[in-house]
Amino acid sequence: MGNAFTGGAALEAKLREIAAKVGKPNTVRVGFLEGATYPDGTPVALIAATNEYGGAVTVPAHDVTINRSIKSDGTFNKNGQFVKTDKANFSTTHHVEEHTVTIPSRPFFRDMIQKRKGEWPEQLGKIIKAADYDEALALGRMGKLVSEQLQESIREFSSPGNAKSTIARKGFDKPLIESSHMLNSVDSEVQEGDGS
Repeated sequence: MGNAFTGGAALEAKLREIAAKVGKPNTVRVGFLEGATYPDGTPVALIAATNEYGGAVTVPAHDVTINRSIKSDGTFNKNGQFVKTDKANFSTTHHVEEHTVTIPSRPFFRDMIQKRKGEWPEQLGKIIKAADYDEALALGRMGKLVSEQLQESIREFSSPGNAKSTIARKGFDKPLIESSHMLNSVDSEVQEGDGS
C-alpha cells in the first residue's frame, strides 16, 4: 500500500510532511463572488440574494415595445401572442409607470446546504487524500464540487413558480433561470490564510 507506514519515526515524519503541505490555513468560498455582474452592472449576488430571501424590487418607469405578427387579412397570428422582433410585422410601444414587484423567497442556496452538508466532510476527506494532502488543491476541488451542487440546486428549483406575467415574458415557467447568467456566475475561490 503506497501510503502505509509503521513505527513512531515513520509516523512522525509523515505527519511533518503533511503539516508542511498544509501550511497556513486556507478557506474556500462558494457562491456569487465580487465582480460577478449582469451586463447592466447589477451585482449577481444582489439578484441571487433577492431570489434566496425574497423582497420587493422597484421597477423604474420605462417604455416597452410589444411585437406581434399580423396575417394578410389583418388578424393576429398566434391569437395575438407576442413574438420575437425578427418574427414581427407589427409593433407598438407602451409606457410602463414605476411599480413594485414582490419576489417570493426561493431558497435554492439554503436548500442545497441543508441537503448536501452531511456529505461534505467525507467528500473533503477523500479529496484531501486524492490531492496528496495539498490543502489549496483540495479546497479548490471541494469548491468546484460545491459550486456544481449549487448550480444543480438552481436548475432543479421549481416552487414557487413564476408569476403569469413572468411566464408570458420568458415563455416558460422555470424560476431562477431566464438568461442563465446567475447560474453561470456560480464560482468558487480558495483564499490563502494569514497564518494567524
